Amino acid sequence: MSVIGETVPLSGRPGRRLTPIVWLFVAIVLSVLALSHLSIALLASGRAYVGGEGLWSKGQKDAVYFLSRYGASRNEADYQLYLKSIAVPLGDRKARLELEKPAPNLEIARAGFEEGRNHRDDIDGMIDLFRHFRRVEFMSHAIDIWTRADANIERLVEIGEDLHRAVTLGNADRMRIVALLTEIDVVNARLTPLEDEFSLVLGRAHRFIQMLLQAFMIMAAGLMLLVGIYCSRRMLRQSELVQNALEESELQLRKVLLAAPVPIIMSRIRDNTIVFANERAVEQLKAPAASLVGGQASRYYAKADDRGTLLRTLQEKGVFREQEVLLKDQHNVPFWVLMSSQMLTYMNEACILTAFNNFDARKHMQEEMEHRAYHDDLTNLPNRPMFVESLRQAIARAERNISTLTVLFIDLDRFKEVNDTRGHQAGDQLLREVAKRLVESVRKSDLVARIGGDEFVVLIEEQHDNMEVAAIARKILLAMERSFSVHQSPIDITASMGISHYPADGTDLNDLIRNADSAMYQAKQKGRNNFQFFASRHTLDDEHSAAAQ
Repeated sequence: MSVIGETVPLSGRPGRRLTPIVWLFVAIVLSVLALSHLSIALLASGRAYVGGEGLWSKGQKDAVYFLSRYGASRNEADYQLYLKSIAVPLGDRKARLELEKPAPNLEIARAGFEEGRNHRDDIDGMIDLFRHFRRVEFMSHAIDIWTRADANIERLVEIGEDLHRAVTLGNADRMRIVALLTEIDVVNARLTPLEDEFSLVLGRAHRFIQMLLQAFMIMAAGLMLLVGIYCSRRMLRQSELVQNALEESELQLRKVLLAAPVPIIMSRIRDNTIVFANERAVEQLKAPAASLVGGQASRYYAKADDRGTLLRTLQEKGVFREQEVLLKDQHNVPFWVLMSSQMLTYMNEACILTAFNNFDARKHMQEEMEHRAYHDDLTNLPNRPMFVESLRQAIARAERNISTLTVLFIDLDRFKEVNDTRGHQAGDQLLREVAKRLVESVRKSDLVARIGGDEFVVLIEEQHDNMEVAAIARKILLAMERSFSVHQSPIDITASMGISHYPADGTDLNDLIRNADSAMYQAKQKGRNNFQFFASRHTLDDEHSAAAQ
């Protein structure tokens, strides 16, 4: 019995006193999880913007390249390639303009980002980051840079329209074309620092978000068990494509005098004998006039079939105009020429009049440009465009031959730490050394490519089974485990590898690359420095069900 004012012990009251602490703990955990989810989403969205900036930059560079080439060649196909390339930054511009409206139409924004070739899975996060953080300093700065860049893109579009209109109407004089091409270079020069500044701002934003997250984790660790979160971030490098397409000069055929400014020879059709050669031809072929006239024209063709091709073309079309032909001089030194020929009668004989112009230096420059466009500047390995094209061709061959092929997706473990502690020069040197070891670890018939950052891929054709692929993978991992000497200092690094097969893991090249990438992340989750074959979610569910039984 109790009296008024007496405190009566109640069962469970100590537990009730603990309830606020439990709820506080739960609130902290939920807050950490919520912040972690938000931070990861922000990091993913930031990464998507960095990736989108890479696509934007490539589209802009390709647009400048093809528009410049169109101004030189006036080939409509180049203009269509320009339109296809410029559609990427224009799509992103369309999304930005829509999102800046007070009540944006999100479908229009999504369509714009898709036209900018951004991955569909990233678009919602990009939209959320833009809408909810546009007033934040780093995002506001990035949007400002983006807006200034779009102004230059708009000017590039206007130049393209002016150039196309001038070429289409046929009133494009050389001075006008040169002025437009010069303005294209000016626009490109203004865009390049903006792209660099945009990447820098996004990088700072990413690091700022990371610092906030880490600080909150440290504070929460004083109240509860340490909550670990690993945030990884891969920096995308920008690659510049070679600018300023080569101008092709048009050769005009005319009756040639002895003092013609281009090399000219005349040969009889019936016996292939040279019956005339001007002084420029004597100089170019480095042959005395006495031995040149009366000799065989085929003697100066580096490829024997080219003479037959010339004759067949003349018989079918009556003219052989501005064709690239490899000739050789009296000392068998080869050189490239633009050749034009036509048939005529000379001294009552059917003859071929040939004029040619040496463009050997431009040919080698063109070959170098093509090589650089499809190879990584740092490692000289094939780059992403070349790997994608090689994989497409390999899939076509495998489909015809009912055979298989394999893609190995390789990512260096903790490469960012090398850049952060040793500097980017050491990181670049390490990537070059890694590229060498990868090439040495596979067969000559296998293709090794660098597709970005610290990511490499290997294309294996004509393999027999998984054991053979696994042997190659182990050889690569062992090669990576040996210390690298960079700037006379050892660096130890490992690699994680994902493997996908055609057709078992996909018949589309994007599926094969994506599934190999997914398997690589599985390898990282299992401790790094290993390889994993791709296993679909359906396969994993079957394995888990079997294990449960």
